[in-house]
Amino acid sequence: MRSETLEILKAHSNRSKARLSSLMNLPIETSAKGAEIIDENGQAYLDCGGFGVFILGHRHPQVVSAVKAQIDCMPMSSRTLINPVLASASKKLVDICPDSLEYAFFTNSGAESTELALKLARANGCEHVIAVTGSYHGKSLGALSVTHRDEFRAPFMPLFNNVRFVERDNVSALEAAFDSCTGKVAFIAEPVQGEGGVYALSYEFMHKAKALCVQSQGLFICDEIQSGLARTGSMWAIDKFDITPDVMLVGKGLSGGVVPCAAVVATEAAFAPLNQDFMLHSSTFGGSPIALAAAEATIDVLVNEKVTDRVKALGKKIAARLTQIAEKYNTTHPQKVTIRAQGLLIGIDVQTPSRAGQLTLSLLSQHVLTSHSLSNASTVRLTPCAFLSDQQLTHLYDAFAVALEKI
Repeated sequence: MRSETLEILKAHSNRSKARLSSLMNLPIETSAKGAEIIDENGQAYLDCGGFGVFILGHRHPQVVSAVKAQIDCMPMSSRTLINPVLASASKKLVDICPDSLEYAFFTNSGAESTELALKLARANGCEHVIAVTGSYHGKSLGALSVTHRDEFRAPFMPLFNNVRFVERDNVSALEAAFDSCTGKVAFIAEPVQGEGGVYALSYEFMHKAKALCVQSQGLFICDEIQSGLARTGSMWAIDKFDITPDVMLVGKGLSGGVVPCAAVVATEAAFAPLNQDFMLHSSTFGGSPIALAAAEATIDVLVNEKVTDRVKALGKKIAARLTQIAEKYNTTHPQKVTIRAQGLLIGIDVQTPSRAGQLTLSLLSQHVLTSHSLSNASTVRLTPCAFLSDQQLTHLYDAFAVALEKI
């Protein structure tokens, strides 16, 4: 089955991806539940990957139940008649967002949300966009224009020519970038850079960016696609900065790990162009009832099961134990290992891309799945769900200790 599947993927899906899967000797996934994925041989893998999607784990029963009920009722919208699920989901999402974010537009992916945010910036008169080194906002053309990694950008140049990048946490460079722009300026950043290797931006840097946006009458765009919805230990990573963005991007965890769903939420002022003319932006599948059923159920679980509290406690426990293991390793190895963590967004920095690849394979051999960091190839990321058992935690710690010794 595996060989046949790889041949079909190579012939009809993506040759390079199929080749990598073959070289890594990856198994075929067949089912998933909670924190585990099962392969075709019945082997369970602890899923600490998924790029931040599975904060509730796989197939959370409340989310699955809501999706099934919506399928039995009306999975897709006519796009002509009034969609009551859109109304209830919009209010439910806005109600857990920072104050002043009053409007929601649902999309299918984080990259789509970034595209809409950039359109809103343009529609609000922003002639320039300032982004941050180490950033990752997606791979569509607009999103790629504000994503920093050259390897992703180079094949598609020229991208948007009104984007400037400033060094992460360099306040002087930020001020200089704004000073070099005439007219309104949009600033886009992740409060915690996930693909950048799990770096939280500084309080001073973010507050200066907000002040400069206000000064230029521009927009502060906060990308919470990976850091939001309890992933870092608060509902939104921006909460820790006491800043209300003009536009906020939501994704990944909003799906409940069941149906793709993302969104843009905005202040009334930032959303005004769409309120004036809804035809300025639309999506055939964005905001489908089936996706919104997943989103509503996900928000209910996050709130009712106090997932932010679980993430704080669990993230602190995991980071402390991984740091202890890494420090022991560092005493006998010249190339050091560093743990960076914000809740259950955890980065393992092993200094080089080759060592990161070795660690990924070593953890895989211990049946632990991880994520690579798209804008920081030296860092392996763990984004586990908030419902790990003590046995699963022990498995993670033991696997990490064994895997470190193999790199």
